[in-house]
Parts: sequence; structure tokens; C-alpha cells
Amino acid sequence: MMSKILLVAINEYRVNVFKKSFIFVLLSVPLFLGFIIGFGMFMDSQENDDAPVGYVDTAGILQDATPAPVENPEEAIQFIAFETEQDAKSALEEGRIQAYYIFGEDYQESRNAELVYYDTPGQDATRQFNDFLQINLLSDFPSEIALRGTEGSSVTVRAPDGSREFPDGGPPFGIVLPVIIGLALMFLLMTAGGFMMEGVVQERENRTIEVIVTSVSPGQMVTGKILGIVWICLTQLVAWILFGILALFLAQNVYEISWFQNPVIDWEGMLAILLIGIPTFFLSVALMFTVGSTVAEAQEGQGLGPIIFILSISPTWFIMKIGEDPNGPFAVALSMVPFASLLTVGIRNMLVAVPWWQIVLSAGLQTVVALGAIWLGGQAFRFGMLRVGQRINLREIFRSGTPRRKKLSEGGVS
Repeated sequence: MMSKILLVAINEYRVNVFKKSFIFVLLSVPLFLGFIIGFGMFMDSQENDDAPVGYVDTAGILQDATPAPVENPEEAIQFIAFETEQDAKSALEEGRIQAYYIFGEDYQESRNAELVYYDTPGQDATRQFNDFLQINLLSDFPSEIALRGTEGSSVTVRAPDGSREFPDGGPPFGIVLPVIIGLALMFLLMTAGGFMMEGVVQERENRTIEVIVTSVSPGQMVTGKILGIVWICLTQLVAWILFGILALFLAQNVYEISWFQNPVIDWEGMLAILLIGIPTFFLSVALMFTVGSTVAEAQEGQGLGPIIFILSISPTWFIMKIGEDPNGPFAVALSMVPFASLLTVGIRNMLVAVPWWQIVLSAGLQTVVALGAIWLGGQAFRFGMLRVGQRINLREIFRSGTPRRKKLSEGGVS
């Protein structure tokens, strides 16, 4: 029995993995994420300009100026003092500086300065000049006070129950990682379901499945196909993990992006996503198998994929409501809804520690629904064998799986 199931699984794996569509799907996610990250880095680089910035100090506040400390000395902007505004303007026109500040004689009283530029100066330039100005305005104070003035305010966001804490820049990478894993699982269940439905429909259309079932039972066929799809998705997942490790290495060591440095992984959040994601995955595959067993052509079943995708991303529509009360009735209820639960728990987990009883209950509900979908898929497959090339509705499937009672009378069967 197991050998037949393995043969079906191996065939399913071999047929799908060597398709061009599989290679495209395998590379699409890392390439898409790479494009988004690369585009963001490009836009960020366009907003920054390391050209010098000038200033005209008629107020005498920057005499014997002290440079402000910079986290990365290689990114330090040079500040050039000009005697007159005409000198600064000439330097700007010649492209020797990207902008210049003018401090009028009444600056000490008015605190008004003027910034002159052709193109908006980079964010690094304005930020560093503000630090440069502040540390020199506080030059009469001890150095530690002056430095504290340049650091500005620091806000820490903390959940009411104290389970989550992160700086005002947003949640750290380790907290966001379970959501990223959840999104990857969403892509997996989309592609897995698509492979399953397409394979079943094609085998019904070319009548290959009629030959196969002469050697294996419908139960073995369903189990083998699901096992083969699981192997396919594990191949995708391993490839994506390797891409992710490479991307993380580049972000930490080559580009030195601070958000990725020394991440503290939320292993409990990862486990919660996996507990809910695994039965959700089998639910998607089983539903697609059911549809593939009931439609006459592949085009007829393509509408289910978008429905599953919409349900999966639906928590993003309510992200503000979830954020207002992550442990409220609405957020908890949405955590139990099939497909929507995966992303809902991920979003909630960024804000608070989701109680384990809710995670276990959600995973249990997804498992029960998945088992029901697998049963339905088996019934659809058995009934579909008698109706090759014809569409089958759910009523017929349920009716075929319900025992019929016959009443016996003296005159015979009625």
C-alpha cells in the first residue's frame, strides 16, 4: 500500500517540479522581495546626497565650530563656512555644495534661518546639519549635555500587558519575521493548490486517471497526490529559506542595514504560525483537489484560487481595528476563520503575545476543516470517476456519500 502511495507522490513531484511554471514560481517570490528591497534602497539613496553643505554665519553662532559626532564617519557631510551670501551662491551654482544656510544677525532672538538650494538637499545632510547646529548652540554647557541635545527624544512603544516592546522606529526584524513566514506560507498554499487542481483536471481530461485507478485505490491516489504536493512545497520552502539567509547575510554584512543587525527571533510566534499554517495548507490543497475532481475543464475551477487569496489577505483590511484591540473579540474571532487566521495571528503577534489557548483552538479548527475537506475531496474523486468530462455539484457528492435506505414490502422492493 505504502509503495503505491509513494509511486503516486513521486510521479506528482516529478511532473510538477520540472515544469517551467514551477521554476517561475520558485524564483518569483525572492525576486519580487529583492526588487522591493532594492527599489527602496535605490529611492533612499536618491534622497541622500553626500555633497558638502555651506553656511553663512552673520550671527556669529558657529565661530570655532565643533563637528557633531556621526555614527558612521564614512557618511559624514562636510560643512563649509562662507564669508558672504554671494560666495555661497557661487559655490551652489558651480555644484560645489548642495545647499547653504543663512543665519541673520537676529538669529539669537528670532531663531529663523534660511535654506537655499536648487534641488532638495538629502535627508542625511539636513539631519547632520541640525546636529551640528545644536551641539554648537550648546557649546557653553558640558559636552555630555550638548551631546544629549543632539540625540533628540527616544520613544519606546510597549503593549499594555508588557508582552511586546519596541522603539518608535517600528517593530524589530525578529518580531516581524513570523509575519514574513506567514506570507511565504500563503504563497505556498496558493501555488500548491494550483498545482493540485491543474494536475487532477488534466488527468481527468486526458483520461490518464482512469488507467491509474486500475492499480491504486482512490484513497491511495488522494494520499499520494497530497504527499507529492507537500514535497513540492518543501522544495520551495527550502529554496526560499536559502534565499532569505543569503539576503540576511548581505543586509547585515555588506549593506550594514541596522534593522537586520542582531535580530532576536520570536520563536513562539514562529511556532504559532506553523501550527496554524500546516492545517491551512492541507485545507487549500484538499479544496483544490475537490474542485479539480468536479469540474470538466481547468478554467472552470480557476475562480477558487482568488477567493482563497482574498480570504488570506483579508486581515490587512482590518489592520487598524486589530491594532486598536489585538485581544478584542473581533481580532480573536478573525483568528479562528480559515485562511484569514494565518495573517491575523501574525499581525496580532507583532503587537501582543497571543494566548496559546487561542493558537491551539485556531489550529484545531483549521485541522477539523482540513480533514473535512480531505474527506470531501475523496468523495468527489470517487464520484468523479463515474462522470469523466462532466461537471459535478456538491449536492451530488454529498448524496453519493450518504447511505440510501430501501423499504421492503410484501410485494417486493419499494
